[in-house]
Amino acid sequence: MLRRLLYTTARRHNDSIPSMNNLTDVLLQTHEDQQTAKDEEAKGAATETIQPIRNYKNFEPNDFIRPWDLSLEGRTLTPPRATRRLTTAPRTRDARSADVFYNLGIDPLKLALHPGVLDPFITELAMILPRRTTGLTSKSQRRVAKAIRRAKMMGIMPLHSEPTELF
Repeated sequence: MLRRLLYTTARRHNDSIPSMNNLTDVLLQTHEDQQTAKDEEAKGAATETIQPIRNYKNFEPNDFIRPWDLSLEGRTLTPPRATRRLTTAPRTRDARSADVFYNLGIDPLKLALHPGVLDPFITELAMILPRRTTGLTSKSQRRVAKAIRRAKMMGIMPLHSEPTELF
């Protein structure tokens, strides 16, 4: 089965080249050595190896093989990179408990004339912060955004920068 995995497009087209045949034999021998070492460890036999056993990528049929893939670094399996967890908006239950407007029963749209209240919801460049950052409910977030846009159009809040002085 492993011979079928190592039987690549490059090997099919280069059967006459002895280096490719030797490479396949070396890889098969290495795999067999690894399998015997794993079997001995599974039986509980103490095996002393100078070099740790590495896991190698398999060649699949019709794979494109680059010269770098035949080096030790190219053959060694690398662990997948840690992905950053995406930040999402809070659940409705969590947002309701943290939303000041919801808890006090205040309509954010009526605060368009009070930039001091709306200032925490914009960035230094006067961009409206997203809901995942503010932690508001979706309704309050929409109304705060509308109030900020109205304040900008009335000239109460700056369009493109942080306010220098609050009214």
